[in-house]
Formats: sequence, C-alpha cells, structure tokens
Amino acid sequence: QAYVIVVPLRRLGCGMTTSMWRCTTLLALSIGVNAASDSQVQTVDMYRAMQKPPDGKETNRVSNNNLADILGVLRYVHQEIIVEHVAGNPERETRKYGIDSFAHYRMKVRNPDTILKDPSKMAIPGFGGFGAFDFGVATAMDLLQGLVASGDYVGISKQDSPQINFTHPWYWFSVDGDCPNLPWTCVKPYPGCTAQAPPTMPQPCDPDGCAGKQDEAARNCSSKPHFTDPSDTETARKCCLHYSSSPDKVIMGGLCDTSVSEPTGNLGCVYQYEELSSKDFLNIDDLNGINSMQCGSNGKRKCSGWKDWRDNCYDPEGKYKKRFHCEDCHDSGKWNVTTQVTGYCVEYDLHPFCQETQNLCQDPKCMALKPEEKEYGLPFWSGKCEVEGNRKRAEAVATYFLGDSVKNSHWLVDKAALDASPVCASTDISVPNQCTPNPDGGPYCTRVFGGVCSTCYLPGTDPPYPDPSTQPMCPFGVLKEKGNTPPTETKCASNDPLKICCLYGLGTCAVNGTDGSDAELTARGFLQTMRMMDNKEMVKFATRIVSGRGGAISNENGFDEEIYATWHYQPPNNPEEAWKIFEETINKSSSVDWHPSPKPKPGSGGGGGTVITILVVLLILAGLGFAAYKFYIRPRQEARQQLLPSDNRSVQMSG
Repeated sequence: QAYVIVVPLRRLGCGMTTSMWRCTTLLALSIGVNAASDSQVQTVDMYRAMQKPPDGKETNRVSNNNLADILGVLRYVHQEIIVEHVAGNPERETRKYGIDSFAHYRMKVRNPDTILKDPSKMAIPGFGGFGAFDFGVATAMDLLQGLVASGDYVGISKQDSPQINFTHPWYWFSVDGDCPNLPWTCVKPYPGCTAQAPPTMPQPCDPDGCAGKQDEAARNCSSKPHFTDPSDTETARKCCLHYSSSPDKVIMGGLCDTSVSEPTGNLGCVYQYEELSSKDFLNIDDLNGINSMQCGSNGKRKCSGWKDWRDNCYDPEGKYKKRFHCEDCHDSGKWNVTTQVTGYCVEYDLHPFCQETQNLCQDPKCMALKPEEKEYGLPFWSGKCEVEGNRKRAEAVATYFLGDSVKNSHWLVDKAALDASPVCASTDISVPNQCTPNPDGGPYCTRVFGGVCSTCYLPGTDPPYPDPSTQPMCPFGVLKEKGNTPPTETKCASNDPLKICCLYGLGTCAVNGTDGSDAELTARGFLQTMRMMDNKEMVKFATRIVSGRGGAISNENGFDEEIYATWHYQPPNNPEEAWKIFEETINKSSSVDWHPSPKPKPGSGGGGGTVITILVVLLILAGLGFAAYKFYIRPRQEARQQLLPSDNRSVQMSG
C-alpha cells in the first residue's frame, strides 16, 4: 500500500533548478515506510528536568508529559527556568517548579500502525506529531484529535530555534497518558473544586476551570458517555476523551503495564522504560558546581544546595550578586537595560537582548555584546549563545548518564541504543521515505542527533545538495550507520579534503597519510585525522606539530583537553577557519613548553652527547699516543740509529 507524505516539495529538494530525476522520483512514487513489525521498536534516551522524588523512586511513572534529548532539556532549563530577571519572585525558595535534577529515561517506543503506516501522520520516521502538556493537560488540539483517531502514540518535535546555538537540531517528545484532556486535579473555578491551584493555569482551563482526570463524573460522563470530539471545548473541560476505535474506552495512555518488557503498538502500550532509581537522576547543583562552592560569612563551609548558595554564598567581590533589569522592552520599545545589584547570589541571568528579542541569540543587538556584558552567574551556564558552551554542558550530562559509551567522543547518544533501533531509510526502493538518499548528497538520516532519525546531507557532491541551508551536515560516520547506503551514482565533485565530501568515504581523499601518526601537517591532514573522530589520533597529529616547531608538551592531560575542543563528529562549516583555530590552540597552549631544555631521548644513550664523548676519547688517545712517541719511542730510535753503519742508516731512511 502507498501513501502520500504531506511535506512541501522544497523540503525534499525539488525545485526549479533541481535535476529531473529527483522531482520525477518523488512525484512518481508515493512516499511510505516499511510495514510495522516487531522490528519497529526504537530505543531512545530521553530526559526531564524535575524535582527528584524521595530516595530517587518515582511516585508516578511518566505520562501526560514532555521529555527531550539532552540538548532539548538543557535548552528548557537555560531558557525558561534559571534566567533571573524573568524567573519571578526573588524571595522564592526553589528554582521554578522546584526543579533540582535531570532525570534519564531509556525509552522503548513502538508507535501504532495507524502512525507507522501513514507517513502523513509522522513528524519523522517512527514518531507522531508533538503536543505540549501543562499540568497533565494536552494543550494542542491536533494532539488530542490524533489520540482519539489513531490511539496512543509518542510524538516528537524537531527544534532548531536561536534560543541556543548548536551544530544540529534537538528534539522534544510527548507521551500521552490517562484522560489527556483534563488536568491532574480539578482547577478552580470549576464547580465544587477545592484543589490547590496549579503552578500555571492550563490554557484549556482558562478562565472557567476544569474537572480533574480522576473525577468520577469526568470518567463517566453522563452528557456524552462516548465523548470523542476534542473540538467541543466545553465538554472537553468536563469529560474524559475516548478512542474513536473503542468509544467505550477512556483514552488510557501509551505507557505499557510493568509486566510488559517491550511496547506492542496497541492501545495502552506504545512506550516502556525501566523504573527509575537514584542513578537515573543528576543533581543540578552538583552539575553546575554549587555544591562545591563556599558559603557562610567567612567561606569556610561548602554550600548545601541552591537555596543555601543563593542566600549565603561567599562572594566578597559581588561577582554573583547582580542581575539585568529591562524597562520598555518590547518590539517597539526603547529597551533600557541596566544592571541591578542584588542581596543574593544569582545562578544565571541573560541580557534581555538575547532573552526577549524575536531572534534571541541571533539578534544583532545580542551578537554585538561582549561576553562579560551578555551573561551573569555561574561559569557552568555561560555561553548559552555559543556552540562550545552548549557542547560542554551537553557532554557533561551525557557523560554522567551514559558513561564510557560517550567518553571522549563528543557523542550525546549511546551507540548501543542506536544499534538496537531499526534503520531509518525505507528498505523498499519502491516506497522511499524522508530518509532515502538521492545521488546529490541527501537526504540521509542519522541517529547521532538525538537518537532519532534526523535528516542531514553530504556536502560537496556532484550534483550538490539543492538546499543545504535547510539541513545540517551529516556526521562523519553517517555511511556506517545501518541502512545508509548511498546510491551508486553518488560521487564527490572533488577529492580535496577541504571540500569535505571525500571524508565520508566516497572515493579517496588527495592527502598524504591516513591518521594522526602520518597525516600531512596541513589543513588537509587535519581534516583527514578529524574524520576518525578519535581524540588520541588528534593528539598524535597535534604533538607532531609541537615537536616540529621545537616545543614539548608539559601537561599531557591539559593538552588532550585543549585538542578535544578543536574537533567534532560533524565536519566544520569552514575548514580553513577550523584549521586556523586548531593552530592557534596549539600556539597558545598553556600545556606546551616552547623553549624546552635539551634532554636526551629516552633509551637513546644520549644521542648527540654520545658522539661528543667518542670524539673526546679519541682526542685523549691521540694525545697519549703523541706523548708516548715523543718521550719514549723516538729517543730509543735515535739511540739505536747511532749504533748502525752510516750506509745502513742511509738505506733505511731512504727506504
């Protein structure tokens, strides 16, 4: 069976200048996916920012909620939770919503056939559309309509807004639960509601309130016992929605029963995860350094958390006791921004030019600010608008939860989870999907970006990818991911590594050497080594440069860290600029001694010193030989010659 995917042709690379085969292929063939089967179970690491439950044990398993990949959850905290001048009451006892930890969920996801067999319902292969939840309420009409029509499913949203700066998109997820159209508890002023008000008013409950999802009257709706129309907003705030395929059943949510190890894709079972324990939580105050900082009037004790540090931080210079203040800050306003001194320490604040303008980090006013003008607060959170700052934070979280599987790789996903998931591209050439590549370099899909099928392209192909501004460059290893086989017609426009294409293994790059031990010490050799995605090889390459310039590495660990920051699992957008930065990193390295004292090489016996010693010995022996000749041998010869006949002496001297 074939289906039509509802995607603008431009997203698929079809345009007026596009080669005919691409448009013909996409228009002649309907877009589809493989028929759903047990192989459609995906393993994806998801994260939440939350308050850690007592003893690290969940009070309630996660449902009717939103999760994210690592970059997504950091963006949420960085943008919406900790920015001081928009965070609310300065006398608050906790961070917004009581958030103190990141939680890690290794999710198994198997969406229903109603999603997997209809690409028009898929945001990316394997996932339905995303919807936001607020206090247990799905606030998006299209999500509620989808749950009624298709049954439970896990949704996804691709994010690449200028709220943070990175080299590829990040992802948010939605997981539905029981009665998704109503809040956890009733919301005033709903008749008879006495529950405490939620942290924020869910939009569907404003202004008249809502029943709670466990209210008996909501679950047994007398007015509409088989309620399936979320567009009836009056009933939707009073009664639980039902499945259209099983109108006698209240939507029960996609979390499988604990007795089920893998999701089936049936109603009530589209995602599963192991119950969380303490190891699945990361205390934000450990991550950002608060619990290692000094507190008290003399700074002689360690801080014991966010509130203690906020109130009692040892900050005699006032480094952390300031925040931004903005007056008349709106599109047509004057944007009068000042710095206010506070009586408490501020975890983080971001200049309003970067926080509240339409283009955020990419606003020209934000980009014109110096680093010290842009942000206040803890060093851990600095660099929200910079790729390097976001990379370091994301890798810190990934290393904590995923350990050795991501150490020194820059990866934010566990390769084991990727290998456990199905291929992204359709294996049926008659029904290509959005991950089926064409000879012009894409679209490919990689799971390196967030653990899900994320589109990317190969630069420098012939013909070139038609619209590279819409996609990130693929990671170096994309063609090694299962299912990613380039069409036979795929070729590079050049074998020059500076053009990137050959670094993916398409043909052979025109460069001397293959790895860090022998690659030519140029920008081309730098890229040839970078493609290996191995910091040990990068350090070998850099060490050869240091040695060739007469330097010596004085701090190996420090040097490793400096070199680690100069490469990534994606090629650089500007190879020449990346090479320049790499050279500057080496030249300015605090881990290199550029004027080392001469030292014998280990095991060489002294090298040049050995030669000198031999020469000295030879000179001494020559001197001894001359002295022996002068004072002993020559006098005896002369004495002997006086006893010989004169003719004999003449014969001897002439002979």
